[in-house]
Amino acid sequence: MGIIEITLGLLLAVALVGAIGKWLPVPLPLLQVAAGIALSFVPAFGSLSVPPEVFFLLFIPPLLFADAWVIPKRDLIGVLRPVLLLAVGLVLLTVLAVGYLLHWLLPELPLAAAFALGAVVSPTDAVAVNAVTRRLKVPARATMILDGESLINDASGLIAFKFAIAAVATGVFSWRQAAVEFFVLSGGGFLLGLAIAWAIGRLRAHLARFCIDDPTIQTVISILTPYAAYLAAEALGLGTILAVVAAGLYAGIDDTRNLDTPTRTHAWEVWTMLTYAFNGLVFVLLGVQLHSVIAGIPHASAFGLALLAFAVAAVVIVARILWVFPAAYLPLWLSPSIREREGPRDPRDVFLVGWAGIRGSVTLAAALSIPLLTASGASFPFRGLIILLAASVIVITLLVNALTLPWVIRWLGIRGDSIAEREERAARLATAQAAASAIRQQLAGLSDPAERAYAQGLIDEYERRVQHHSANAERRRRIDALHEVERRLRLAALRAERDELMQLRETDIINDEVLRTIQSDLDHAESLVAGSGRSPR
Repeated sequence: MGIIEITLGLLLAVALVGAIGKWLPVPLPLLQVAAGIALSFVPAFGSLSVPPEVFFLLFIPPLLFADAWVIPKRDLIGVLRPVLLLAVGLVLLTVLAVGYLLHWLLPELPLAAAFALGAVVSPTDAVAVNAVTRRLKVPARATMILDGESLINDASGLIAFKFAIAAVATGVFSWRQAAVEFFVLSGGGFLLGLAIAWAIGRLRAHLARFCIDDPTIQTVISILTPYAAYLAAEALGLGTILAVVAAGLYAGIDDTRNLDTPTRTHAWEVWTMLTYAFNGLVFVLLGVQLHSVIAGIPHASAFGLALLAFAVAAVVIVARILWVFPAAYLPLWLSPSIREREGPRDPRDVFLVGWAGIRGSVTLAAALSIPLLTASGASFPFRGLIILLAASVIVITLLVNALTLPWVIRWLGIRGDSIAEREERAARLATAQAAASAIRQQLAGLSDPAERAYAQGLIDEYERRVQHHSANAERRRRIDALHEVERRLRLAALRAERDELMQLRETDIINDEVLRTIQSDLDHAESLVAGSGRSPR
């Protein structure tokens, strides 16, 4: 079986497992790992080996870029202090704790290699956390801290990982040099990423001015942006990870402001599909690799490996719990201005942040990117063991933290604060009022009775939205019930249109081109109606 057939098989596994995951109350990453383990017993997949440098370059840039692209920038700035305490302070603590523990338990493992494992398991995974919390109501601040941490600690953890790998490969390491390089190279990489994203944004704007605003072309350029930032930073010897993160942050702001509706919609759909497939591939590959990694570790008992895996996972989980409480409360105790501005902390929310430290795709991507050889040409020491332990931490945090997180939320009585819902309702109210006001201004210039009647109908529609979003909760529920009836009627009418359209095609009254044209209009109309299920748009 060739690489094309293997790739198609992996993508098919991602799709099938995704479909199964819709019916099972199990985190999707766990199902994907299980599917990968099952595939590993197929000879063609069991012998699958992805070159480390290819794995890192293929998966890391788009996944980091996508996370940075969609993260709410204002909310991220609002929780930047706790995010940095987790993404930098906790990452450093995890690297040291895991490194020294593993070196103590396994003295023949070089300390730098043990630090490499600590760096690999330090980043959390937003996709895995969201897969659990999206069905539950979680306070907005806690959600934003987890999302922001998973973005920035990807960068800090992978930078630490690169330093540790370099130390193993060359046999030379200096804390002072590492600190200088961390700030200089990372800062340079961040600025370079901003510059790359700015230049690409200007390129896309110029293309649009010259009428080259095809959504497909624009989206292809968007997909190439993280790779451009990564490769440019690598060529200049700067921080590749922060270059990608900076490019994603800038692109997220620039695209929201400057892209037209068709391009923005198309890019969102393509990126959603791409990140879903890449995240799924990473977890399936984790399961595929586990079989060969375990088989490739010589003279190791299953019991001993299990003890090592649980010890590392326990340190990762406990270190996080021990870190989050002082990180949450010390700034309040030390700074009256922070205490006055942010108010008290609910210890239940703090524990939720501590318990939600689930590892995922970035951890595995980093582990599988460990080079096969050092600078001297010798095999990288304990590479298989490091990959196995990293994979074990992913699986254990998925089993322990992810599976119990809904129960922990219910047991602690954690409730959502509805901040996002209130902001959305206020925005919909303001935009509806602005629209109604704009149409009233145009109404005075209309003389045709039909035109005035149509404009008045639009004003009435926007007024209904204003009434809905300004009403109290009970009245909103009644309006929503009425709107749901309207939505069902519109969908029924659209289905009748589709049935009649297909009947016309089957009787050769219209051809395929006409079918596709009208079908596209119906698709657009249905997406507007179906998307308005929560509240009037």
